[in-house]
Amino acid sequence: MDKTAQKLVDFTLGLRREDLDKEVLHQSKRRVADSIACALGAYASPPSRVARLLAVPIAGHGGARVFGSLTRTTLDHAAFANGVMTRYLDFNDSGLGGGHGSHPSDNLGGVLAVAESVHASGLDFLVALAISYEIQCRFMDSAPFNQRGWDQPITGTMACAMAAGRLLGLSSEQLHQALALAVIPNLCTMQSRAGTELSVWKGCAAANGARQGVFAAQLAMHGMTGPTDPFDGTYGLWAQTMGQRYDIQPLGLPGQLAITQSALKRYPVRNSLQTPVETTLDLYHQMSPSEIADIEQVTASTYRATYRKTAEDAEQWAPLTRETADHSMPAAVAVTLIDGALTPQSYSRERYRGADVLALIKRMRVIVDDEFTREFEEVETQNCRIIARTKAGKEYMSHLRYTLDQVVSGPSDSEIEHKFETLTRDFMTSAERRRLLDALWHIDECPDVARVVDLLAI
Repeated sequence: MDKTAQKLVDFTLGLRREDLDKEVLHQSKRRVADSIACALGAYASPPSRVARLLAVPIAGHGGARVFGSLTRTTLDHAAFANGVMTRYLDFNDSGLGGGHGSHPSDNLGGVLAVAESVHASGLDFLVALAISYEIQCRFMDSAPFNQRGWDQPITGTMACAMAAGRLLGLSSEQLHQALALAVIPNLCTMQSRAGTELSVWKGCAAANGARQGVFAAQLAMHGMTGPTDPFDGTYGLWAQTMGQRYDIQPLGLPGQLAITQSALKRYPVRNSLQTPVETTLDLYHQMSPSEIADIEQVTASTYRATYRKTAEDAEQWAPLTRETADHSMPAAVAVTLIDGALTPQSYSRERYRGADVLALIKRMRVIVDDEFTREFEEVETQNCRIIARTKAGKEYMSHLRYTLDQVVSGPSDSEIEHKFETLTRDFMTSAERRRLLDALWHIDECPDVARVVDLLAI
């Protein structure tokens, strides 16, 4: 028996509505509202348009709808289109454990598509979403896939398959087949996030994982069988990706569900750059516009993991694509220090390639602080210190330090609502936005999530 597969299936079948207590429900709804805001805010983005072109309309009452257009399409295409929108701005939440990272809300579009198709209640949707978060995050916490060159959709696909299978009412045997059909055909490499410039696919890979997870669950529901021993087999996931079997952290521990622990973002940039942006804003408010224009040198100190992911490669010092820019510490710091803000509009090519931004980047250096590295590796505390020196000889400094508890606490409910307003103000009236937010804050009371999807028209 494949022990890893059995553990996932048992958890998927065993999580109960009662396991989502008041705090878990609240945190779940925060992440749903945040993710929907990110998705609607990216409706007009180029990859979202491509995904909608492929989401061929279907007749009748089957399938699920695409956010914004409310076009009814197949479940897998709805999962992809909605996932692409959710991820595009790099504004949706991140998993934290082990420093390996993932975006568990990338699966929300797929989970909601299946929930809509079976007219699941809002509470059953949240249970399935919690299953998806738990499996993806605990896998990423337990095994260093990224370090071995494997991308996060490996875990996201299996997570979405299990969540979809729960909603579809699959049996234990069918869930085993869905898991095998999600894992073996869908091994994807980190090349999506490597190379001289990151492509648009960087923000679409996980949406494709959700699409494949939904499809795997559908295949299993209709009798398709998958390879035996998908994890522990001779050529299973462990042997092919990691070279050894890893024990997955316990799933579903009371008070520790992953859906309550992901990091919600205040800025549209990768999670490890949230603290540097906050530090830069603090520095910005210390200086006058003339002093900022007079900066001779900027020195940013960070921990090794952030340096390696956001400042080590040459392309991060002169990004040519949006996908590289939102993974670039020099670009994020430069734009924020000049503009006093980092928003989705900061990623227009004209802005991150602006002469003033590139000139400031040339006067910048990023260094690794050993003490910052130790604190992050031991207790996941994030430190950043930025010093700006002007040509007139004045020096300004900001040093911010966030513990793991502070990162997990994240923005307040009112900040999430403000983020929602900011991302939707161009195409939703205040009344439409209020109706949608009220529905999302009470989604656990909704008898049919299709009623919530009705409100996603723009």
